[in-house]
Amino acid sequence: MSQYTGTGACVSVSASTPATHDGSGFAALTYTQLGELETVGEISIRHESINFTNLCSGKTSLTKGAEQGVEFDIGVAMDRVDAGQAIMTAARKSLTQKVSLKIEDSAGDTVYLLAYVMGERIAGGAGPNDVRLNVYNIGAIAPASGDTAVVVLYTPPPPPSS
Repeated sequence: MSQYTGTGACVSVSASTPATHDGSGFAALTYTQLGELETVGEISIRHESINFTNLCSGKTSLTKGAEQGVEFDIGVAMDRVDAGQAIMTAARKSLTQKVSLKIEDSAGDTVYLLAYVMGERIAGGAGPNDVRLNVYNIGAIAPASGDTAVVVLYTPPPPPSS
């Protein structure tokens, strides 16, 4: 696969949760695009590192522990009437509201996540050439089984038959 930039990436949000935590479950939802997307932070899915030091040998061994929670930011130019931003802000105000996120990259791949909107901060706008941003802190929810991030790779349509 060739390299590509973030240009063309889009994030959409749904206030609904999928019936199943897989590509089909997430794809069945209705999404609202987040307007004025500027950035999607690094989605780092990793496990805890568990160290054990053997007193006899003086060596430390490492083992893989539980999957860590995933947190990242999504930054958008503030638009108080944008429907997607309204869903995100309402979810941030709730202690229990989960959102489903659909992150489409410029290569056509899609990442789905079930998440809480953990925080919202207003950034920028200090000068005449600055854009005021809404930065949402996302806390992805790891399911009891399966992947935290459901990745659906782009499949090009078959060539037309002659």
